[in-house]
Amino acid sequence: MVLEERIPVESEAEAREIVRYLKKEGIPARILTKPQLTVALILAGRYEDLKSFLTACQEKHQLRGVGSNDSDEYPGDFDPSVWKKTLEALDAEQIAVTQSLKEHHPGDIIGTTVFQTIFLKTQPENECSSEEFARELATVRTLISNHLCEITQQGFVLTNVAEPEDVTLYIPYEYPFPPEEEVSERYHITCIRHFRGEMRHVVQTGHEILFLEDIEAFIMFLSDNGVDPQSLLKITEGCMSRLRITQELISQLFDAGESSLEDLRLLFVDEIAAQEGQGHVQDRFGLSPEYVDNLVADMRKLGLVKGKDTRLRPSDPSAVGSAGKRKKNR
Repeated sequence: MVLEERIPVESEAEAREIVRYLKKEGIPARILTKPQLTVALILAGRYEDLKSFLTACQEKHQLRGVGSNDSDEYPGDFDPSVWKKTLEALDAEQIAVTQSLKEHHPGDIIGTTVFQTIFLKTQPENECSSEEFARELATVRTLISNHLCEITQQGFVLTNVAEPEDVTLYIPYEYPFPPEEEVSERYHITCIRHFRGEMRHVVQTGHEILFLEDIEAFIMFLSDNGVDPQSLLKITEGCMSRLRITQELISQLFDAGESSLEDLRLLFVDEIAAQEGQGHVQDRFGLSPEYVDNLVADMRKLGLVKGKDTRLRPSDPSAVGSAGKRKKNR
């Protein structure tokens, strides 16, 4: 329902901690598990071959609409800047691989940041940006795939060296279709379809989340339990928005004395509610009829509104104020 919250987490253990926290606050919650399967295309080949292929694609795409017969070859919503980005990724990967092979000898440990983070689950000694981490990870994977590096208990160990131009590189290919067989053979490249499957965990709360007394403490708890910053922002915004919307609906009922569900649908879908306001930030509401129906249903369950659909009215304010406490003390 509309007053519930869904919190994405990285692991089942983190999900259980969040459920435990919410139940202590009197808010029911459960863990939802769903499979997630994604498919990514990856180009593989030597640097010069990949560069030739991508450059040809870029040049061919630039000819679209300039007397070319290839106007139907690319999807209409395809962004041609992908070729430029892919070429930049290719150059960056070649530079990183070349640097690693030139600076190290067989027996040297490389990729310490990645090893500490992924295998040891510890904070790396040297902090790095997400871009630097992704680059180091890609380089390690490339060297392992070329049988130039092995995973040991001590870390990633360089076992052999090769000329950088002979190394097979692997770069993301954001074009939606793989190259045709004839094209792949001409440029000596391979397109890999990478199937990635994992189980995703989500904590689903009850609509009682509306009565959470200390949202800031809850957000801090989520942060400490691995919820990413973007999700934290959405959860905070969701909690505040639900409070504001329920307050507005109750305010409209108090002003009118009572109202029908149909009146509320029209009121909110036309964005009439709370049009009079002061200050540089003012609220407007545009809720679909279906959303209003679900909102009223949730608020009924919470004891915030009462009456039939034809005569809805707000509950006693004191009863509403103690509803959350009653839930918590159960």
